[in-house]
Amino acid sequence: MNEKNFSDLKHTLEYLGFGRTLNASLRNCIEFELPRFRMTLDLIMPVPNPKNRPDHVDVVQYQLEISKESGTDKYSFDRYDIYLQPAIKPYEMRNQRFYIKKGEGITVKESYNLLCGRAVNKDVVLKNGEKANMWFKLDLSERDPEKGYAFKKYDYNLVSTVEGFVFQGIDRPGFKEQLLKSLNRGNLHEVTFLKDGKEIMGFIAANPKFKTLDFYDLNLVSVYSKAVGINEASTKALISSELKEAAIKDTSAEKKTGRGR
Repeated sequence: MNEKNFSDLKHTLEYLGFGRTLNASLRNCIEFELPRFRMTLDLIMPVPNPKNRPDHVDVVQYQLEISKESGTDKYSFDRYDIYLQPAIKPYEMRNQRFYIKKGEGITVKESYNLLCGRAVNKDVVLKNGEKANMWFKLDLSERDPEKGYAFKKYDYNLVSTVEGFVFQGIDRPGFKEQLLKSLNRGNLHEVTFLKDGKEIMGFIAANPKFKTLDFYDLNLVSVYSKAVGINEASTKALISSELKEAAIKDTSAEKKTGRGR
């Protein structure tokens, strides 16, 4: 058995969030020299809820596909399927396939967040080989039987968006950095924000489609964003920046069509 290849595969699994649970099965399948095999990992994702119900959880199953590279003793982790049984709608099973390239791709938590309908920020490699950073989410309104849910891509400035609202403790060392990191991964993040002038505890998630944040109370009931307290200085600066960016785009478009002459 190629020990270096086995070590690399273990590192990839751990890096993507699958942990070390599958290492023994991985070794056994490689030692048997199987040309292709699948490994299954079942996880429980607790869903925030005020009553602390132990049965209120999302059930997730991951099916990883490992295949032997033709003419070599190396194996590669090519893709995995995720199956989600949500606590809110237990009979609404969702699934999606994610591909792994050179040990990199959508992580365990990110794939779960995407199937929950939230957006994720990721560094990706484009078809031309160039790297880019983008926000994307799955369109859960329609699913192709073979390709799964379609990916929607968005431009979005999370830092400016977060700075446009008032959050308790945002000035504490490390608070903002942890918040941004969590939202980039597509997490629901617990915070205290202002609603109609009163502080309440709840959750937020990134919303790149509408260039804002989604707000929820502790019962995960949606809170209208216009009822949430804003940082007026940051909001004005963001609007001014967006207007300038739009003006630049309009000027550029006019030059391309010759209308600016």
